[in-house]
Amino acid sequence: MANELQHIKDSQVHESIFDSTTHRFAWGPLEINFSIDLNPPQVTFTVYLAKVKIGSGTINAQNPCVKVGGGAAGFKAEVELCVDAAKKQVTYDVTVCAPIVGCRSKKGILFSW
Repeated sequence: MANELQHIKDSQVHESIFDSTTHRFAWGPLEINFSIDLNPPQVTFTVYLAKVKIGSGTINAQNPCVKVGGGAAGFKAEVELCVDAAKKQVTYDVTVCAPIVGCRSKKGILFSW
């Protein structure tokens, strides 16, 4: 089989590969996977509830807050993520409702730089 990508050298990598990091935040049946790019500052995220994707988005200086919500497997959740470039932080405000035990809320700093 011929090498179809012969024009790309093994050492051909741009230094920007280190500008982004990927993280995970989990709380009960809720999971937020997010990637942070510091140049320019923005966060791309996907929200899962009971392993089912309920939303995604990108927050940055032009779009500092995004709220997503949904339900799956008897659970309901609402997640708001906000970036504050001046404070160099991303905050979260989440509410999760579960069968039998009811609803719980949590807020805090998801990431700071």
